[in-house]
Order: sequence, then structure tokens, then C-alpha cells
Amino acid sequence: MKASSVARFSELQLVLEPERSELVRAFVREASLAEGVSISTASLIADDTAHAWQALCALGSNRERARIAMLCSHKDARVRLVLHGYSRFSKVAASIAGRIRHDAGISCHEHGIDGWEVTIHRSLIGAAEPPPSAAAEEPVSAPAVPATKPAYVIDLPQKSDAAAIARCFLEVYGHHYVHAEVFSTRRYWEKVESGELVPAVARDSDGGVVGHVALERELGARVAERGEAVVLSAHRGHGLLERMTALLSEEAPKHDLDGIYAEPLTIHTFSQRNDERAGMPVCAVLLGANPESFRPKGVPCPTAGQRQSYLRTFRFVQRPAPRTIHVAARYRDTLLRLYASLGVTVSVAAPAHAAAAESRTRIKVSDRGYGMISFEQIGPNAAIELAQALRDVRALGASSVQFSARVSDPGLPLLTESARGLGFFFCGLGPAFAEGADTFLLQLLSEPLDTGKLQIFTDLTKQLVAFIDLDRAAIAQKV
Repeated sequence: MKASSVARFSELQLVLEPERSELVRAFVREASLAEGVSISTASLIADDTAHAWQALCALGSNRERARIAMLCSHKDARVRLVLHGYSRFSKVAASIAGRIRHDAGISCHEHGIDGWEVTIHRSLIGAAEPPPSAAAEEPVSAPAVPATKPAYVIDLPQKSDAAAIARCFLEVYGHHYVHAEVFSTRRYWEKVESGELVPAVARDSDGGVVGHVALERELGARVAERGEAVVLSAHRGHGLLERMTALLSEEAPKHDLDGIYAEPLTIHTFSQRNDERAGMPVCAVLLGANPESFRPKGVPCPTAGQRQSYLRTFRFVQRPAPRTIHVAARYRDTLLRLYASLGVTVSVAAPAHAAAAESRTRIKVSDRGYGMISFEQIGPNAAIELAQALRDVRALGASSVQFSARVSDPGLPLLTESARGLGFFFCGLGPAFAEGADTFLLQLLSEPLDTGKLQIFTDLTKQLVAFIDLDRAAIAQKV
């Protein structure tokens, strides 16, 4: 067993032969169970991997060896297969499509100078969390504020607080909270010590824990997502979530983070209001990111009949360096407004040709039908590669697709026009999302989605959604 700073993994190396698929299945299942993954999820991802192994064996030859790693983080369980032989495995996505269940996620990208990396993943989150208004935010009808304002202390938890944190989640969510590690003091504190979680707590005048929020960090990321938020009902309406977020903004640079983000729902505006108060403006609108059913139960849903959409809010926790960006003229003003809201100084570069000799791409499809095509660098054949990547993610079950590329890449404006020809339209900005570099985002939908159903809080976000609607309509007339 090898340890990672934010994820744990087990590894196996085998010759790529069909008769070894049952060994692969057993390894993945047992490694998943050892990390606390449920029996049902462990069995599903083991079956997925065995089916993918059979598909890869049909492409391989000459007794190549493949490396299999089982990784578990707070969000998902992943199996990574590393293969040698770039040309033999160049159609890996098409080969695997149809072999594994559509509720499994998969990503593919080049590995080194002569290889591929295929990752199969299953969410450990399951259904959507209850609405933040029921867990961490001010309710629709706030309780009467007492004449004497209660005193709260916001600080970092100690190991001895883990049990009290668990009791907070238990009181608000019952035993069904999606991040089950909060109920295990040992597992919770392991994640804190590894840096996977950076938590803050709110204490009442007696020192008892009455609220919690944490930064959730992926392996190697320079940004972290704010999550695992809870405030006991008797203590809501005092801005505790914003105060805990402010403390985490101070702590984040100590963990080598550039910024923090959140992805609030659009079926209500509670989350958006808190992010606005916490100084986290919207930088992207993620349309159709999850199935319609992926929403809190027992809450009115004005977006019924379509996939669920989210906003992405962001805040730099260190002073951002000035940026020089390459962007298509049609998106320049909107992108500059987004940068201005984040406090970033930007200059627009003169038009230039793609600087890279070849592209480097990565595709991923979540188990909820959300596909992602990422260009780590843009080469001269990027338009052809983008079209193929789009076919691949659709074959793997993507209903909505996001395109991303670094705004510093000279090849971005030309590739943007090619993407528009395929049906992509504006999505937003990913500040520091690519190992500290910013990404430009487009999106594509294959199902109807009415943005008029989305519940939006700020005027600036409404303007951004209106711009996206216009861009989407213009694309629809051409495609």
C-alpha cells in the first residue's frame, strides 16, 4: 500500500492478458473494500474494470504490462490503468464504450511519450446533499435574533473536536450524509492530517462546536472546493458560514492554494447569497451538469424537466499575478469582466499561431453523464482532435460536455471557432484550475434546457446567463 498526500492507493502490475481479468476484478474489489467503499460500489467498479480490461486486451499485443492503481478520495473511487503503446491504444475510448455501464465515469489521456492512462471512477457521494438552507445557511424564515447577540468563536478544529463535528452532521443530516467519513473520527482526522480536508469550526460561548465547513482538495490541485458545511439550526442567521469561509481563505495559502471555489445550486439562491457575502463572485455557469434527479429531496424544484445546472463561484486567496490571455474577439469583453470581478489585471495578447508541435488532451465522463474535454496544450491538428474527442465522450454516455483550454495558449482563439462549429457555446472561466493556470470554458448540450427556470441571485450573474443564452442561440442557427 502506498500513501498519497490527499488520496490513498493500492497498485498492481500485470501482463495484459484476457485470462487475468478475474484477478483484476478481485484486486479492485478488495482494494476498494479496504478503503471503506461500500460492497455494492466496490463490486460495480470491479466489474467495470474487468470489462475494460477485456477491451484493452483486444487492442494490445506482445505481452505488454499494464499498471493498475486503485485510488480513493473523499469524492470517488478510481481505478487507473497505465498502458504502453500510444498507437495501439489510440482508439481506447471507442473500444471501452459499451463495455462498461453508463453510470460509471471514465477518463482517458496520453501518458508520457508513448502511452495512455485510462481511469474508471465511481462517485462515493451518491445522491445530492440536502439544501444548504437546511444545513448551513440562513433559512427562508430566520429565527428571531435574541436581544443579546450571542458570542461565537471561529477557529481551526483539534483532533478532540472530531466527535463533536460528527454530532453536528448527525443532528442535521441523520446517518445519510454523503461524506460518510465525518461520522468516523479516525477517518475524518486522517483526511485533515493528509491535507485532503482543511476544516474550520464555529464554537458557541461554551466552546461547543455548532458549525463546520472545509476545503476539499484534489490531488495536485491549486484550488479547493468549499464543502462539508453544517450549522446547527439554533445557531443559524449569524453569518457563521461566511465567517468560517473567511478563516479558510486565510488558511488556504498556508496549504499552497491559489483560491477556493463553490458550485451552488440553481434551484434556489441560498448558496448564491452566502457566496456573494463571502466575496466569491460567479465565474462560470455549468448547464446540465447533473441529472434532473440529482437534487435535494423535499425542496421545490423550479428546474423540473431538465438536467440540473450550477454556478461556479471563486475567490483568490493570494494576490493573483497579472495575466496575458489569448481569446477570440467575441468573448473578450465578457472574459475581461469576469477577471475584473476577481481582481485580476489582464492584457490581451496579439493574435498568434499555435505554439505547440502537438496537442495534449484529456477526456472524462462522469457517472452522471457530464463529459469534459481538456486541452493541456493546443497543436496544429487540434480541431480534428476536438471533433474526435467529442465523438468519444458521447459514445461514453455524455449528455452535457464541457471544453476547456488554457487562456495563455496562443492556439485558443482558432480552436474556439472550431469548437463553436461543433455546437459549443460560452461557459466561463476556471481561475487557476489547471495547476495554477486559468482555463477558458465552453459547453455543449444534447438535451433541451431552459435557463429561464434557473434561480439566479446577482445582477452580474443574470447578465452572464443572458450572454450565454445569446451565444447558444447564435450557435444553434449555424449548427
